[in-house]
Amino acid sequence: NQSDDDIAIIGLSGIYPGARSLDEFWQNLKLGKNCVTEIPKNRWSVDEFYDPAPEKADQGKMYCKWGAFLEDVEMFDPLFFNISPKEAELMDPQERLFLETAWRTLEDAGYTSKQIRDSIEKKKSADAGVFVGVTSNTYCFQGPNHWRSGSMPIPTSLPWSIANRVSYVFNFHGPSIPVDTACASSLTAIHMACQSIRNDECSIAIAGGVNLYLHPAKYVWMCQMGMLSSKGRCASFGDGADGFVPGEGVGAMLLKPLKAAVQDGDNVYAVIKGSAMNHGGSMNDYMVPNPNAQALLISKAIDKAGFDPESISYLEAQGIGSELGDPIEITSL
Repeated sequence: NQSDDDIAIIGLSGIYPGARSLDEFWQNLKLGKNCVTEIPKNRWSVDEFYDPAPEKADQGKMYCKWGAFLEDVEMFDPLFFNISPKEAELMDPQERLFLETAWRTLEDAGYTSKQIRDSIEKKKSADAGVFVGVTSNTYCFQGPNHWRSGSMPIPTSLPWSIANRVSYVFNFHGPSIPVDTACASSLTAIHMACQSIRNDECSIAIAGGVNLYLHPAKYVWMCQMGMLSSKGRCASFGDGADGFVPGEGVGAMLLKPLKAAVQDGDNVYAVIKGSAMNHGGSMNDYMVPNPNAQALLISKAIDKAGFDPESISYLEAQGIGSELGDPIEITSL
C-alpha cells in the first residue's frame, strides 16, 4: 500500500571494483566474479609494508595485502566542473569521484541540476539536499611526503567538502551533510536523506557514499585492530572467518517522495518504505555488537515500513566475516 512517507529511488549511478557502471557491476555479480586483488603498486609499496605475522602490525606492518580497488581514481576533468587544475590536485579523489557520480545520477534520472532548480522555484517546494557517507579520509596523509619533496600545497581530506562541493556545483540550497558511522555510513546517509524529505527540509536529495584507500596507514590500523582477513577472502557466516577484505566504491541515488515521482512521471527503481537507526550502547567490549539493540533496530524498521516480516523475500546482511559479529547478527535476525 502506498504511504505518504514512501520515498522513491529515481536515479542511480556507481563505480565499483572491476565495474565502471552499474550494468557491469550486476554482470560481475551474476558471473560470481572475484574482484579482489593484491594492493595495486600505484597505491603504495606492498613489499615495504607486508608481513604475514599479525603481531608485526604494531610495528607498522600489514598482514593483509588484498582488497577490491577502483581503477584510475586519479583521473578527473576539472574544467568540466569549472574547477581549476591546481585546486583539483589538492582535492581528495573521493570528492572528485562523488561529484562525477552525483552528476551521472541526475543524468540517469533524466534531469539537469537547472531543471531541478527551476522545478523547486516553480513549485515553491523545499530545496535539494546532499547526504554522503564517507569514513576513510587519508588523502591528506600525502602532505608530509609533499613537504619533504619541497612542495608546500596541502592535499585535503575534508568530509564536509564532499557534500558541499555537489551542492555548490549544482546550486542546491538544502541540507549538505557528510556522514561517518563507520560501516553504516552510506545507509545512514540514505536514512537521513529520507527523514529530511519527510520533514520537508528538502523535496529531493542525492544520497550515497564513497570509499577509497589512498594511504597505507588505514590498512595498518585495521590490521592492528585485527579486523582484516589474513587470507584475502571474507568467509561471511562461515567456518574459518578471520575478518573482512577492504573494498572501494562510490555510489549515489536520487530520492524523491513517491507521490511526487509518480506525478512527475519519473522512472522509479524502488521504493523505500521505512528505515531506522540506533546504537548498541554499552557492552562488555567496545567492539562487541549488541544483539538486543540490533533486533530492536530491525523491528523498528519493519514497523515503520508497515508490512508483515514474513513477506520479506530478500535480505542483505553485513556478514563482515567475524567469528564474534556474524553469529550476533544471525541471532538478531
